Amino acid sequence: MTEKNDFLKFLKSSIAVAALIALTIAAIFIATPPDEKHLYQASLLKSELLRAVPSPRIIVVGGSNVAFGIDSELMEQELGIPVINDGLHVALGIAPLNEIKHYLRPGDIVIISLEYYNFTDEASFYGQPQYLADWVEFSPERIWYLHEPYKQMPSIFTMMLERKVNRQLNYYLYGFSYEAGRNFYSGDLFNEHGDFIGHLGENSNKQFEIADSVYPINLIEDAYVFLEDFNQFALSNGATVFYEAQAHRQTNCERTGKKHLDRFFNRLKTKTTIPLLTNLDQLCLPDDYFYDTPYHLNAAGRRIRTERLIDSLKIALGLE
Repeated sequence: MTEKNDFLKFLKSSIAVAALIALTIAAIFIATPPDEKHLYQASLLKSELLRAVPSPRIIVVGGSNVAFGIDSELMEQELGIPVINDGLHVALGIAPLNEIKHYLRPGDIVIISLEYYNFTDEASFYGQPQYLADWVEFSPERIWYLHEPYKQMPSIFTMMLERKVNRQLNYYLYGFSYEAGRNFYSGDLFNEHGDFIGHLGENSNKQFEIADSVYPINLIEDAYVFLEDFNQFALSNGATVFYEAQAHRQTNCERTGKKHLDRFFNRLKTKTTIPLLTNLDQLCLPDDYFYDTPYHLNAAGRRIRTERLIDSLKIALGLE
């Protein structure tokens, strides 16, 4: 009888401790909102555009090469179709593509422009956990857009909790502000189409030294399986998918080598049925069209790339 009473006391204590821990965690989540100027704050704008903009529409998706490098307003004017820039950050991998599937409608045109980093390994393709945690924090239901949501859920929410606690501790103990480290990479510097414009205007004259590095041309089989599955899903829902090459800086192209670049796109053509929009003879743009990385175009490069994309789309859609 004594052992039974001891067990019941232990059980009650355990339940009480678990409840206290759960309440503490809930209080932290409720009391600590996301960083309101985090770059991923813009993901809420992009999700709302996917939900609210009527079809047919053009959705351009990829990493920051898309966020920085597309003039959606110009595309919309020239093509007469609403354009959504759903590009955000390379480390999110294809999680935003899974979100697009949720909002895909007949008549939609999806233009995928991933970055070579996405094809280096599975974590880079499906999304890196620490970045996915920040993305999910702004909209927790996004957990279902991850590659293995049930498996990833515990670690993602644990990371979210750690980041929230660290944010609060840094603020209360040190008065820490993210403003200095954020620079112009701010979530409030996107226009109504979802284009990042923080590198335009008064920031356009900033000077950056861009590394003449090699583009990491790696080929993982899972990537092509996913892309073809996405294409077939889109087609079955009355939508069309195209692939657009990322922005390419001339010096980085030369360092990488044309045969390696051609190999990547030839593999894409043979492993998927997604049409390639890019004219590979015009793949590389002059160095002075780039802003701060060999992926981010400045105002002049952004316009050139957009004009080429418009011309390619007109041909592909029979609008010439």
